[in-house]
Amino acid sequence: MLERPGYTAIDLRPLAGGEGTSAYSVSDTEFVVGESGSTPARWNREGDPSALAVLDGYSGGRACDVNKTGVIAGILHDGEQLRPVRWDPAGAVERLEMPADAVSGAVNRINDRGSMLGGVMEPGYRWHAIRWTPEGHLVELEPLTAGGETQAHDLNELDEVAGTAKDDSGVRTAVRWNRSGEISRLPSPRRATACCVNDQGVVAADGVSWNRDGQATLLAGGQAFRAGQTLRLTNDGATIGWGATTDGQQIGVRWDRSGEPTVLPPLPSDTSSTCFDIDDAGVVVGESAGGTTVRPVWWDEDATPRRLPSPAGLDAIVAQHVTMSGNIIIGYGYDPAEAVYRGIAWYRS
Repeated sequence: MLERPGYTAIDLRPLAGGEGTSAYSVSDTEFVVGESGSTPARWNREGDPSALAVLDGYSGGRACDVNKTGVIAGILHDGEQLRPVRWDPAGAVERLEMPADAVSGAVNRINDRGSMLGGVMEPGYRWHAIRWTPEGHLVELEPLTAGGETQAHDLNELDEVAGTAKDDSGVRTAVRWNRSGEISRLPSPRRATACCVNDQGVVAADGVSWNRDGQATLLAGGQAFRAGQTLRLTNDGATIGWGATTDGQQIGVRWDRSGEPTVLPPLPSDTSSTCFDIDDAGVVVGESAGGTTVRPVWWDEDATPRRLPSPAGLDAIVAQHVTMSGNIIIGYGYDPAEAVYRGIAWYRS
């Protein structure tokens, strides 16, 4: 019988004693990025932190995403005002352009080309989806109607975007944008939010996916469960999310490209599971819960849950992201001595 690989847990230590840490993204080049306290930070394979530069006039920020070249996208903040920025691999920070009337902005995705995705807020708390080129220039994503609100959720390597927009009646609907920023509605059956898009142009939302031509595939559970939220999509067309079982328990699910589901069960003695990310080989990461206990898990192709270990001094809780190769998983746990939450990285043994 083939022996399954395991993972080694690494504590993502704080910049200053007693601070909490959060890991938001990880690249296959083994950099983890996030924040320590309120300072944007990145960690090496040993869990040693280094602070990322903060522009004058800003009190802190967070590193939200990192690509394979080591370029990092994130935000700086001063009170309630947010500024989208990026850091080069050496850690130098650069402002990203915003429209002249924008009062705040954020970036939360960067692809391997260096294109970035986020949004800006105009007076009146109206948010609009924005994409930035690798050079840092704005590409405004069209609304459905003049002045209509838009929100972007995912970006593929072709600079295509999935998200949501308000129509003429003010109702939100799932949409996609092409590389030029032109918008199109996703056809019936529509959902309010398109949450992910892969490099084949497949878009997924709650309970449905669409191919590039707009053909829909329903993501259902049959008699086993009622389909709920969709979270991630691989380039092979596998989709993960969660559903509700007939007795009301939340359960993680992986659908293949034809829409056939595989339940991702909790660990023995637990009652519910939730999944958050999937790699190119179909490895899924998430959490298993029962009573007051929550534990991080990963599921392989056979959908057997396997618990991830805790670093010394931490109680691991959840696994939230995995690299496309499956070599690195990130999440967080609790430090009972300092009474703070800390980021954790798991490296494949």
